[in-house]
Amino acid sequence: MAVVILVVGGVIWWLGRDAGDDSDAPAAADDTAEVSEDSEAAAEPADEDDAAANNDGQADQAADAGDTPAVTVATTSTTLPVAPTTVEATTTTLTTVPPQNPEQFGPSTLSNRSTVSTVGLDSVTFGMTVTEAQQAAGTVLVPGGPTGACYHVVPDDAPEGIVFLVHQGTIERVDINSGPITTRSGVGVGTPESRVTDLFGDRIEREVRLDGTVDLVYVPTDPGDQNYRVVFNVSEGAVRAFKSGRLPQVMLDTGCETPS
Repeated sequence: MAVVILVVGGVIWWLGRDAGDDSDAPAAADDTAEVSEDSEAAAEPADEDDAAANNDGQADQAADAGDTPAVTVATTSTTLPVAPTTVEATTTTLTTVPPQNPEQFGPSTLSNRSTVSTVGLDSVTFGMTVTEAQQAAGTVLVPGGPTGACYHVVPDDAPEGIVFLVHQGTIERVDINSGPITTRSGVGVGTPESRVTDLFGDRIEREVRLDGTVDLVYVPTDPGDQNYRVVFNVSEGAVRAFKSGRLPQVMLDTGCETPS
């Protein structure tokens, strides 16, 4: 009996020990859960504080940006005086294409000894057609651009610096921009201004141009030449170009613009 009692008592003790262990396990689990929840709860306020701190920092930056006055760059607009438009004294030297038959009117009558008068250049006189002028000059007159109602031509076999103006089919003007050609009185490119005024006296009308140069306009006294002019363009005290022709083309810059 004593053995039986000891065995039964041992079994009861053993069962009571397992039950105690089982009851302790959930408690430990609950504690773990509580610790986890507490950790999350503790973490969340920290995040909110950090977010609040970040928000406060951003708000401070925004406030600082708002407090900073906008910088306005003042632009001063200065209106400069418009300079007078400069104009060429005469037509410029033109670049031409060599003619296909340059000797059809030859030999040339134009040379370094050719001279300009109120009515033309040597035997080429104002009012001639282009064909008549080519025959008189003994050389082809080569257009310096498209032909039409008004254009410029350059004699193919002639001294440099000669340009004729064709207007409505006839020669109306000759420009001397360089070279040896002079007037009958010997005035050419490079002649001193004083020489021109000494030669022609009160027949010279002085006109100041927009580009600062001066035109010395020779007005003939012969009643038959009243529609003709010779214009000497003077710069720095000397003739830099001159032209002769009929009104109104002789008094225009290129000769092809509409008279004002």
